[in-house]
Amino acid sequence: QEELKKIRIGIVIIFAAFIAFVSGGSLIAKDREFSPNENRYLAEPPEFSLDNLFSGKFQEDLETYLNDQICGRDSWITIKTGIQKACRDTDIGGAYVGKDGYDFEKITPEDVDEKLIDRNVKAVQEYFESAASITGEEHLSFLLVPSSGLILEDKLPKNARLFDQKTYMDQIEASLTGCRVVDVRKELSAHKDDEIYYRTDHHWTSEGAYLAYEKWCESTGNEYTPLEDLQENTVTNQFRGSLYSKILDAGSAYDSIRIYGKPGGKPFGSEDLRVAINGKKTMDSCYDEEKLKEKDKYKYFFGDNYGEVQIVSGKAPEETGNILVIKDSFANTFVPFLTQNYHKIYMIDLRFYSGDMKEYLKENQITDVLVLYNITNFISDRNIYKLTGGI
Repeated sequence: QEELKKIRIGIVIIFAAFIAFVSGGSLIAKDREFSPNENRYLAEPPEFSLDNLFSGKFQEDLETYLNDQICGRDSWITIKTGIQKACRDTDIGGAYVGKDGYDFEKITPEDVDEKLIDRNVKAVQEYFESAASITGEEHLSFLLVPSSGLILEDKLPKNARLFDQKTYMDQIEASLTGCRVVDVRKELSAHKDDEIYYRTDHHWTSEGAYLAYEKWCESTGNEYTPLEDLQENTVTNQFRGSLYSKILDAGSAYDSIRIYGKPGGKPFGSEDLRVAINGKKTMDSCYDEEKLKEKDKYKYFFGDNYGEVQIVSGKAPEETGNILVIKDSFANTFVPFLTQNYHKIYMIDLRFYSGDMKEYLKENQITDVLVLYNITNFISDRNIYKLTGGI
């Protein structure tokens, strides 16, 4: 009994010392503003006020702050993930751990806002109706990108609960009239065993984007070179993306980022270009090499997401026209291919742009419009109303 008592006291002392060490380290260590691993900004010290105290907001914000700024946070999350995986838990950090190294976004039926979907569809439809008087209906196209959870369904863990992508895509595509609706699900499904989505990131790869580009070219009458005839260029094989940031699994796979071009030539989007970002920063390529040194290597495509990007391509003559791409981040891997087809390409991300979208068509002599969104982003984006100024 006496020896057992000593053991228990020893455990308590060790545990207390451990808590004191972690707490002391958290107090001494300088607060971090940003977590590269989690790819997000961390909580700052909460502001004290009597209103915040009595409402409970101060206590909630304090708990969030302490959780975010705890000493060795990334290591603790990694250890927690390891324990969960050892217990065969596949729902970790707001993402699903799937088969063959694939992770998946966890978007459940409860996350879907039917009214928002209806508003977004109406905004696109109204914008197309307005644009048709300038470009003609045949020059308007809509491309909805399925998420990996639909195309790679066989790699999902058992009992994974996801919203019904197929049904919503069918409904949205059927609702849009007076434009070319480009459904790329069949083409992507036919290549589901290829690397068309990143394993640790929610985006499609350049290969997946090119398959969609081929289908879009067939629908719009644009010329393209088949993917199998292109030259592949690997720019990094050390990419861990947004889903890794949620799970922080030490054993996660590393993805490769690849871009494509014609054999013997430079990759599409890297030759004879002038790229202007928000009317200021200029680049001579669709790719930002410096971003390959950072955690979020998907920013290699254009450097990030911006309100407005204007591209002048010397690979396509002026008579090829000017295309406006209204987009989310999935378009960043798609647009470099358009530099072969259009002299000028305008990219608008409505999350960061608030200009008059109808006037934009006239001001920039737009001849073609493409609306390209991932289904998950399209049903949740609260900025699409900007297309019409509100509905």
